[in-house]
Amino acid sequence: MQGSYDVVKCPECREEIEIPTNGVNGFKTDFYSKSLVEYVQIQQSLKSDEVRECYGCSKYLRVAAYCFKCNDFLCKDCHNFHVTNKMMKDHQKQTLSLEDIGKKNITIDKLASMRDAPRCNTHPEKMSELYCETCRNLPVCMACTYGEHKGHNLHEVKALAKLKKEKLAEQLKEIEETEKSNKAMTPAQAKTKLILNVSTQKETVIKMHDEKDQKIMTEIQNIEERRQQAKQEKQNAEKAAFDSLRREKEKEIEEVKKKYVEIFRVKKIEINDSFLAQENSLEKELAKLRKKRKRFDQDKKELLNSVETQLDENVKIIETLSQHFDNIKKRFQTLHLMSSCILASDNDWSAVQCIPDMCTAATHLMENLKKDFKQLSKLTDVTVNYKQYSLCKQTFTKISENFDKNININNPYSYICGMTGSGDGNIVMSGITSECGVSFIIVIDMNGRVLKEKKLNTQYSKARYCQFLSQRKVASVCEPNEIGLFDVSDGSYIKKNISEVTNSWPKDLNVACVATDPVNNHILVGGYYSRDVYVFDDQLDYLHILTLPEMIEWPRDITVSDGHLLVCDYDGKKCYLTKIDGLESKLVGEFMKPNLEGKRFVGPISVCRDKNGLMYVLWKNYIHFLRYQFYLFQYNHDCSQILTTRKLEGNAKAITVVETSQGEKLLVAAYDTKTVYLYDLMTED
Repeated sequence: MQGSYDVVKCPECREEIEIPTNGVNGFKTDFYSKSLVEYVQIQQSLKSDEVRECYGCSKYLRVAAYCFKCNDFLCKDCHNFHVTNKMMKDHQKQTLSLEDIGKKNITIDKLASMRDAPRCNTHPEKMSELYCETCRNLPVCMACTYGEHKGHNLHEVKALAKLKKEKLAEQLKEIEETEKSNKAMTPAQAKTKLILNVSTQKETVIKMHDEKDQKIMTEIQNIEERRQQAKQEKQNAEKAAFDSLRREKEKEIEEVKKKYVEIFRVKKIEINDSFLAQENSLEKELAKLRKKRKRFDQDKKELLNSVETQLDENVKIIETLSQHFDNIKKRFQTLHLMSSCILASDNDWSAVQCIPDMCTAATHLMENLKKDFKQLSKLTDVTVNYKQYSLCKQTFTKISENFDKNININNPYSYICGMTGSGDGNIVMSGITSECGVSFIIVIDMNGRVLKEKKLNTQYSKARYCQFLSQRKVASVCEPNEIGLFDVSDGSYIKKNISEVTNSWPKDLNVACVATDPVNNHILVGGYYSRDVYVFDDQLDYLHILTLPEMIEWPRDITVSDGHLLVCDYDGKKCYLTKIDGLESKLVGEFMKPNLEGKRFVGPISVCRDKNGLMYVLWKNYIHFLRYQFYLFQYNHDCSQILTTRKLEGNAKAITVVETSQGEKLLVAAYDTKTVYLYDLMTED
């Protein structure tokens, strides 16, 4: 169909029709074409012996007829029942059989008479009783006259059909009269004249074409000759140029060969010298290790000799003590024999005279028997004074005296709750914005420039924490029970509710911290007032629960390092080092609590570890009501000794270690001043 954007022309009658507001369903239906298409489809199904489900018996059989009343196909037996049973009397005139199609006596008019009156367009369960001319002859029932078709131009079917037939007859009569009065040229005359004109034009065109073709052929020959000449000149020029380039190339190649032979010779000398120095260095180290090994052997011999000497000495002492025990045993046997005799005797005078002396002897014997020979347990031990040797240099980390830089974070980021590295030398921070119910995750560089940011809706103003997981991913948790992954490369964020991931998470439990195990791609989530740490994989799927030791009340902050957990127990006012063992975390050691004069440390807040294995804990010191001072302490490898102490600026909240192009940095984030302080970490032997 062709037309403008609002009007189209019917391809059959060329009538211009406005496009209905409801689309294709608003156009008039071509009932003639529709009936014809339907008849052809039924005819093909009957002729092809198609197998269908019979409407009468529900069996899959070859179709023999179609009932327009039932609006479905029938098998041979059901068709016979249809046309013979009195109950189906009103179906018989509307049944089309294979025999009827074979006689070819079915017209569109007859086909139309077989069909039931159309159903109401709005109420398909009701037969149509009227046509709505306002809605383009739409079939409607009586109920529609009180509904959406109220006030429309409605017609009874027979009256409307009569009116339309009369109008069509008038138009046909007018067309016939117009055809008779038309005196124009007939199609046969037009065809004869057209053939004559075409023949004349063809002769003229052929003659002109032959003349031009001859001229073109002459030009083609001339151009072919010139092209062959140019091709030969090109070949000559290429040969001359290539010969010249080849000679120059051969000369250059020869020079390059000489140059690279010299380069290879010099490089080989440099490599030999370099590896010679390395070989000498390794040889010196080997000599030191061989010397140390000899010293180990000598120490071993000395230790063994010391053990043998202690063995001989202790055996002599034990033998002496053994004689003493034998004497006591003999005294006991003698006393026991004499006491038994006196007690069995009837001589009271002997009993009175002997028993006091025997009681005195028994008292001394009892004292000897009760005597604890502690030296016996000591004699069973052998003291070995092992010497401690280090096969490699022990490295330590020195913290710069003062922070070398501070970064200020501008609004709308009101409070910093969590901080970690991004894996590429940048910083990731999370916390609360100045907008109610909105938290944030941002990526900044070492100059404080925001590279990526993500604002996230939360329930009221809830704290958000974060921890580095992999080169691109940062794990994040937000109160009450949200866990997510932030992509530092594109700023995208995916999240889940922990209570929906696992039934093990209590309904009233809020997240308190997040830690990551990059080696195993695990995410660890701790909750308030719970010793259970929930472990997830890098797809945010729940794995299992890791239970902390009984002395820990609940984790305020956790760091995972080499199969160990560094746990800040704020309410317990202690910090612990534990080892992951299956589904439990076993205690390894307790961090030494700071003991500065006049300071009252109420608990640890944050913990981290550097690449050399030294640990850092942020401790909170109480000053007076709602005022606190924060200190950073550096611990040795087994957390038993404080190495360095730093007094911090502001209301510190989180600490972390970040590897940058300038080396390792220790970062301290102030909660409310939105400031990050950077300390240099320098490695020393």
